[in-house]
Amino acid sequence: MPGPDEGARRAAALPARAGVRTDIQFLRALAVMAVVLNHLFPNRLTGGYLGVDIFFVISGFLITAHLLGELEREGRISLARFWARRARRLLPASLTVLAVCAAATVAWLPQTRWPQVMSEVLASALYFENWQLARSAQDYFTSAQTASPVTHFWSLSVEEQFYLVWPLLVLGTWWLALRRGGASGALRPRGLTPRRTVGTGLAILGVASLAFAVWSVEAHPDAAYFITPGRVWEFAAGGVLAALAAAQGAVRPRWVAIPGWLLMVGSICLFGDDSGVPGLSTLLPVAGCALVIWAGTGSAGRPAPRALRGPVWLGDISYSVYLWHWPLIVFAPIALQRPMTPGLGLAILLVTLLTAQLSTRFVEDPLRRARWLTARPAAMTLSGAAISMAAVAGVAIYIPTTVEDDLQAVQAEMEELVADGGPCVGAAATASGCPDSHELAVAGSSLLTIVNSPYTPTWGTTCQVEPEDPDPSPCEFGVPKQEAVQRLALVGDSHAGQWASTLDTIARERGWNVEMQVKSSCLPTTGDVHASWGTEPMIASCRAWSHQVRTALADDPDIDVIVMSGIARDYASADPDGVVEQLRELWAGWVEAGKQVVVMADPPYLGRGPVPECLAEASTRPDPCAALAAVVRTPDPLVVAAAGQDGVTVVDLTDVVCDHRRCHAVVGGMPVYGDQNHLLQYFARTMAPLVAKRLATVPGLDQPQGR
Repeated sequence: MPGPDEGARRAAALPARAGVRTDIQFLRALAVMAVVLNHLFPNRLTGGYLGVDIFFVISGFLITAHLLGELEREGRISLARFWARRARRLLPASLTVLAVCAAATVAWLPQTRWPQVMSEVLASALYFENWQLARSAQDYFTSAQTASPVTHFWSLSVEEQFYLVWPLLVLGTWWLALRRGGASGALRPRGLTPRRTVGTGLAILGVASLAFAVWSVEAHPDAAYFITPGRVWEFAAGGVLAALAAAQGAVRPRWVAIPGWLLMVGSICLFGDDSGVPGLSTLLPVAGCALVIWAGTGSAGRPAPRALRGPVWLGDISYSVYLWHWPLIVFAPIALQRPMTPGLGLAILLVTLLTAQLSTRFVEDPLRRARWLTARPAAMTLSGAAISMAAVAGVAIYIPTTVEDDLQAVQAEMEELVADGGPCVGAAATASGCPDSHELAVAGSSLLTIVNSPYTPTWGTTCQVEPEDPDPSPCEFGVPKQEAVQRLALVGDSHAGQWASTLDTIARERGWNVEMQVKSSCLPTTGDVHASWGTEPMIASCRAWSHQVRTALADDPDIDVIVMSGIARDYASADPDGVVEQLRELWAGWVEAGKQVVVMADPPYLGRGPVPECLAEASTRPDPCAALAAVVRTPDPLVVAAAGQDGVTVVDLTDVVCDHRRCHAVVGGMPVYGDQNHLLQYFARTMAPLVAKRLATVPGLDQPQGR
């Protein structure tokens, strides 16, 4: 019997709710605050993203425990009823947030962002956002640079996929266990119960998933963070815990939770963006979460002291906190037109908690508990969920169509502008002293990007090999080979590809055929030069592609001139001088094979992020988004390597973009860049006369050599 103090302690405790474990609410509170603080102050709580991993373990435990309990009580699982409960619990708040994000995107983000954000809203509404992010290989830890307000829905997509498949998995394993052991469920001779058989099956699945995660973190580090197979083992850890839990009422030693909390808090404080999540290192926070849950087994309904009211409350609203915090982080600085500061971060935190409380009180709870839904067949809930998801998806599909209409109008104006030309259009304005050169001539021209307005030559195609594809895939433009008076090759990474429209304009005038050999994130060299952001598979692929391309071009007797460019500033080698030296060695081999080499210097990038977005936000000001030339005009290794090289000609048009003070985002009334650093193809076409003038100095060009 409790002593006198025990009665007072219980009187001061929070009321217990049937089936609610306060230790799990504490875990939820830790997990969501870790994520929120990591997003608000990423340099302070570097491992806060592990809160998602903790949530996955909790979900695996609770859902598996629920399913096994239903199987033991009723001998079956009502899948429709299970999915209806999940829909009532999750969809009202998530679809509300998505609808608000769609409206806020139209209100505050430039049109250049609408298609990308709406594609993510669509993926989030249909719960495949994690796969969309994996496909684009977006780095989670730099996702704030693109400021998508729904990036965080990747984890909710993983959870929904878990809810869809897990009941089938548990039910199937249970059924197989009963088949092996007879109607009674007794499995002989090993004495395994169906519950333990489910636990064994989940353990095997978890080990396989962990092995996949370890492999994918090494092979595809950006995509590995998002893809579902590499996350299954975290759910399985919770599921095994639920399957092997002791009978109801058995209480574990409470001290077991202490090392669990230490493992989680330590990981959250010490992990960084290079910790290999969700690989082997993630075992630490997952094991910590499992220890805390194990220590609390049998304690459901145990009241928490009043002093811990805050964590329990935060655990109660953790789902809404997670949903609302990231859109507020993305939109608040834009709506307030001020940068993110610690003060603004704290304000966002308070608004997040208030919004989450209101969302839980007026959106989540009413629909989750509504008698008009719970008392009716599950089909009604599921039908309503499908209609609601379709409505949000429809909005996400419609909004980009309005952008497409505007884009087509802008493209028509830009085509007319480029065709008419003139001394103040595009690159020509550099030498003309045009007073309004740095003001946009076409309203809305910031919509034009390298992605949604690709340049297609009059004849032929432009092509680019993907980062992990080791095989060359050349294409041609200019004039057909049989009509050409001379053949050239355009070689390099995507920054070589940005010159395709320029060369095509010249080639069609002069009767050239141009073979394009371009690979994303790869420069042809004679050694181990690679993009600084390259993964091991990308580097190996680049090495193989480079060898084939440099040999093929050297051996092709019909190619007279090789034009090369790339973002060489961002390439690295084990030897500090390796980039320059290997470029010289490469060109010397081509020159020895009878080729002339033309090096196109890479225009500096402005460090403003996506330049079209900057222009869209500041298009009413003259010379928006310019950068100080002294800061951004850094040496180009291509130009450095070409100095003094026989048979190598440099075409450096940096002065078209930069004067002695600034490098500009708008020249001759046109945007210079189509994204962070690639030339906008309309502007590149206006550079053709300047490039043609420089190419006239290349020995042998325009004078076909004997074949």
